[in-house]
Amino acid sequence: MRWLGRISNADLLTLANGFLGTLAITYILDGEHLMASLLIFLAVIMDGLDGIVARRYGSPHEFGQFLDSISDAVSFCLAPGLIIYNNFYEKDLGTAWVSFPNALATAATLFFVVFGLLRLARFAGKDYRMRSFLGLPTPASAMLVIVLCLLWGNQELNTFSIGYEPYFIIGAIVALAFLMVSDVRYPKIRGKLSVVAGLSIAIGILPILVYKIIPDFEAPVVELLIIFLILLMAYVLCGPIYENYSRKLHKKIIR
Repeated sequence: MRWLGRISNADLLTLANGFLGTLAITYILDGEHLMASLLIFLAVIMDGLDGIVARRYGSPHEFGQFLDSISDAVSFCLAPGLIIYNNFYEKDLGTAWVSFPNALATAATLFFVVFGLLRLARFAGKDYRMRSFLGLPTPASAMLVIVLCLLWGNQELNTFSIGYEPYFIIGAIVALAFLMVSDVRYPKIRGKLSVVAGLSIAIGILPILVYKIIPDFEAPVVELLIIFLILLMAYVLCGPIYENYSRKLHKKIIR
């Protein structure tokens, strides 16, 4: 048990990430997707803070990246996977063996979770040392899944759903799964980008938080979620362009 004394402040934030993801799963199983979404967004914040603290204060051991990947697997792979399954698997249609829509829902869940785990395994192995992400990061994928499901998922589970679009959302989820294991480079969120990322996540968190605290408060939740979705899509589509430009600029400076 002595090794527990080597747990750093960064590790505690990483464990908080895993704790929030596990708690989110319990809410998902109870059909409380809005609260689960809020917890996963908070887990994303913990995931960002643990990196900042680790770089600032260091760590007395070398298993931080593995602990980070384990927590991320819970919060950004398993929890969103269950959200996907709950939203698009309709029990009344029968099992995935006899129902095409349920087969698609099951496949999308498996693709997202398995490819997310592969993405994290690659990151823990060597990619954490790189100056950029190789493949779409799991936190970004998880937040995109959550927002898409909140807006176009099962209307019985999502208070702010503006329509049920299973095929469109499942297609987007599969695309995100493949992006996670792709060789497309994405910028790491540091410096000025971390401020932009923090403000973007706040746009997604604050209206949900206000609604949970004051249900009768007429906050523009749908509008803010759409803005948050646009910001996330900007990272997905423009992140590789920014990273490519940044790499070229870095090479010129070195020369």
